[in-house]
Amino acid sequence: MNEDDLQVHLSQGLVSGWEIIPTGSGFLITTDWHWPNSERIEIYVRTVGDREDLFVVSDGGEVFNFLFSQGIDLTKDAQGMKILNTAAERCESKIVDYQIVKGANPSELPRAVRLILEAVKDTSFLLWHKLNQGAPIH
Repeated sequence: MNEDDLQVHLSQGLVSGWEIIPTGSGFLITTDWHWPNSERIEIYVRTVGDREDLFVVSDGGEVFNFLFSQGIDLTKDAQGMKILNTAAERCESKIVDYQIVKGANPSELPRAVRLILEAVKDTSFLLWHKLNQGAPIH
């Protein structure tokens, strides 16, 4: 096996457990990455208006919803929001309307999906760890 073969097999292996479901205005991607409670992480991809050359990739607000269901209200937690913003920025995304979002054109779309997924995973682990210790986030 050479490095090109390894890259192809690695690429296929990294997404082999994923489901991509068309939604009419984009896609719902169910990954095989998991929240700390073992649920699968979902990523939302939608077109911008009628344009087929511009996408918004997001967590659909799931970080906020997941943490809220665990007793963490990020809208009232400045330190928690700082952690979320830092993770989003590290992954070249922003927090908009309680969602981690990143814009992308078709060639940037795979990387944007990966970056949003990384931001979700980083944030959920950072905040879940504090929740499990019973320590306040702020």
